[in-house]
Amino acid sequence: MSDSDDERLADWFEHANNGEGPTIIAQISRVDFDAIADAVEEINQAQRKLDAAVAIARERGAAWSMIGDAMGITKQGAFARYGHPRAVASA
Repeated sequence: MSDSDDERLADWFEHANNGEGPTIIAQISRVDFDAIADAVEEINQAQRKLDAAVAIARERGAAWSMIGDAMGITKQGAFARYGHPRAVASA
């Protein structure tokens, strides 16, 4: 683990309940924290892979109904999610 990961964990503990609600009485273990952080990164990677796959399918002429079917959603849902240009997040 890097120092920045340790700082991120310490910051999370300090701000976990945003000053509201019950006091945190137990802390999460490093193993559990890392497992959660790793799972979130895997979700983010999968989302980027899906975004790219949809963009490629559209470039190749796939209809929204076909993309929706592949995603298990309606064509309207697929279009609502991917049919408009997304703003690029600044780094």
